[in-house]
Amino acid sequence: MSAIEAYIGDLDRRLSGPAGAKADLLTEARDGLTDAAEAYCAGGFDEADAERRAVADFGPADLIARDYQAELGLRRDIRVLWELIVGVPLLILAWDLARVLSSGGWTRLSQPPVWYFRAIGLADVLAALSPTVAIGGLIVARLLSRRREGPSVARVVSWSLAGAVGLNLLAVTTYGGATGFLEPARLIVSVPCAVLSGAWILFSLRLTVAARSRRITA
Repeated sequence: MSAIEAYIGDLDRRLSGPAGAKADLLTEARDGLTDAAEAYCAGGFDEADAERRAVADFGPADLIARDYQAELGLRRDIRVLWELIVGVPLLILAWDLARVLSSGGWTRLSQPPVWYFRAIGLADVLAALSPTVAIGGLIVARLLSRRREGPSVARVVSWSLAGAVGLNLLAVTTYGGATGFLEPARLIVSVPCAVLSGAWILFSLRLTVAARSRRITA
């Protein structure tokens, strides 16, 4: 095995993250090492020695892997933010549509008290703020990427993810808690509503696990 391939293999074992982003970084590293080795070959070194010099110039694998892992974490956070930005509004709209289509089932239930409407109103605000915070974080990160170093961008994205996921989780908890406390039958007033409620809960848990795992490895 050549020195370059051995080095790339070492990097590969040290990195974890989205397969596509990881492959892009490894390809970038391999191309850079290959170009450097070819330059050494043009200078009169044999291929094996040229590759060893290129690897030495590139830097220790543990240090390079640390930088690459931070980049993978940033890309992963951005991907999760986009999932939240798209997924939460779609789930809200789908659930509202399912509730309208099953309005006959709702009319058979008792009239909820005033506190319930206030709780649902709060949940609506929290649900709307979740993708708003995510979008704001991406915008700020994009602006910072033009002016500052990577760690600042990574922190903005990480905290935006934590805030957006937290708001969404609070919204789901408020919806489910208030409805379940008032009248659990409202949670399963129709099959589409029950399915969408379950889908939103699972989606929220997935986002929470993604955000939590990122903060642990950061």
